[in-house]
Amino acid sequence: MGFAAVPAEGVTITTGGGSASPVIVRSALELRDAVEKRDIKDRAARTETPRVVLVDGNIDLGPLATDTRGMVIKQVGVIQVGSKVTVRGLGATATLHHGTLEVHGAHNVIIQNLRFRDLWEPDPTGKYDRLGWDYIRIVNSGQTHSHHVWIDHCDFEKAYDGMVDITHGSDLVTISWCRFAGDTHGPQKKVSLIGHSSSASAAATDRGRLNVTLHHNWFVNIDDRAPRARFGNIHAFNNLIEGAQNATISVTDAVTLVERCVYRDTRIATTYSHAADTIAKGHGGTIAIVDSLNQEPRAAQSPPESANVQFEIDHNFKGSVERPHLRFNPPADWTWPDRSALPYAYTADPVGAVAELVRHGAGVRAAGN
Repeated sequence: MGFAAVPAEGVTITTGGGSASPVIVRSALELRDAVEKRDIKDRAARTETPRVVLVDGNIDLGPLATDTRGMVIKQVGVIQVGSKVTVRGLGATATLHHGTLEVHGAHNVIIQNLRFRDLWEPDPTGKYDRLGWDYIRIVNSGQTHSHHVWIDHCDFEKAYDGMVDITHGSDLVTISWCRFAGDTHGPQKKVSLIGHSSSASAAATDRGRLNVTLHHNWFVNIDDRAPRARFGNIHAFNNLIEGAQNATISVTDAVTLVERCVYRDTRIATTYSHAADTIAKGHGGTIAIVDSLNQEPRAAQSPPESANVQFEIDHNFKGSVERPHLRFNPPADWTWPDRSALPYAYTADPVGAVAELVRHGAGVRAAGN
């Protein structure tokens, strides 16, 4: 379901590697070579050849040593996932450590049933801006933007930067049945950023893109970004957010529909004016809330830090528009005839069933399919 199922740009629906004969990998080099399809020399053939890669066991990506800037983690590996590729964990224990899967100007990609661990180290400044370590990063490659990406039944624990970031004109992404969590070191600071900047250059790249669906995901013990969105269209339904400072943030012309979601123990469940992207600066967003719950909200700081924070408190879990008047942003590369409705079929579970469904269903599965 979701935006990854919308026919556009030559892709009918996201299938990844489809029914290609699977390649089983057990090391960082095997995973990199299979996912990047390094055995195929012709670039066009490499793009068009579907591939299913099955991850067996624990793989440490650190020895790839793509990034060596860490103070505690000395080596981080980055693997660029090619087009028409499925990366799937075998069973419930397949885990990637010390590394990033980057969808870099690729299309028709599935990442499924994987655990992501050990990409965090303490930052004495508390800002966590020095290192851009993300578990999954979806970006462009110059003129070619990524599109049709499905991330499903994955499990993420504490990362230095983001867990899944979708930026630089990426489009038509679905994130489903994933668990995003802090760990014994504390809450995850930043979970998912959709749209890397509010600048004019970012607007030129991102407007009409960043169409993302998040459904049946479990955000637990986090600080921010479930998600934080700019410019795009976000459909968040049947998500469970338990423990957060700032959860669903829709700013800088983003349009977000929150439908049958449950927030519990959050300070700001939803907002459309936040940090540097405020209504006062003309960088607000749009948000509509439908059949959702905000349970046991955290008390706000008293007195508030600023007028902007007071705005968030006063408008917490309040939409900027009612659902009948919501209009999504026009797409750049495909046709959306009625932007008052979603461009795909979906079924949202009753909000009263969400907590149990998501707690039991989000994350990796033993079957691995």
